[in-house]
Amino acid sequence: MSRQHNNSYSNNNDNNNNEEQNKDVRLFLLPPSVTTPIPLGAPSAAAQQHFIDDLTMKKKEQKQRRLWRVPWFILLICFVQIALHFVANACLQKLLIYQPESEYWRYFTYMLLHADTCHLSLNICLQLFVGCCLELEQGHCRLSLIYLLGGLCGSLAHSWLQPELLLLGGSAGVYAMMSSHIPHLVLNFHHLSYRYARILSLMILFSTDMGLTIYHFHYHLNRNPRISLEAHLGGGISGLLGGFVIYRRVASLKTYF
Repeated sequence: MSRQHNNSYSNNNDNNNNEEQNKDVRLFLLPPSVTTPIPLGAPSAAAQQHFIDDLTMKKKEQKQRRLWRVPWFILLICFVQIALHFVANACLQKLLIYQPESEYWRYFTYMLLHADTCHLSLNICLQLFVGCCLELEQGHCRLSLIYLLGGLCGSLAHSWLQPELLLLGGSAGVYAMMSSHIPHLVLNFHHLSYRYARILSLMILFSTDMGLTIYHFHYHLNRNPRISLEAHLGGGISGLLGGFVIYRRVASLKTYF
């Protein structure tokens, strides 16, 4: 009789142990909202989920994030300008160059043409140097609007002050991007990396360009080539004013260079 009682007692203990183990397994499988309260100081469920998502991010999503950080607009503009410089014939150049009181598309397409290789190389280098950071920090659409606005205002200023001359080159868009750095710095000064180096770079660019322009006017009388100050001023003013309207205040900016 006592042997049966001991056997039943051991069976009860085994059943209790099995129930304890099953309970532990169920608790482990239940979502965090159903389990016991999280101890003080432990990471929250949202933080844990964010950490897991970062670790398990798919390669496709990583590739998309990397692609989004490429300055596609600046690269596309540079590629089109270089291609047209080498493949455009006289008929195509005549179709794209800006002529006052002509077709409306010429207010923008003249920026794709350049007078010579030196003119093209200078604008390409300035576009890459000035526009890449802006496009990565303000976005593709905002920078493209500033660039096109500068081209439009540059052609309008040129047609108003020099209506008898033709116009080509992307300098108006370059000046628009360069001057739009000022509202970008004002709106996001405390979030920008290398902000003092950027200010110094802008001052060097402006002073160098002003010195070269004065030298060209004094010694060459603005001939061969002729610099359109009207287009430069129109693009620069439009970039300065349009930047305060188009650009946005960014909460946090990452450094890509």
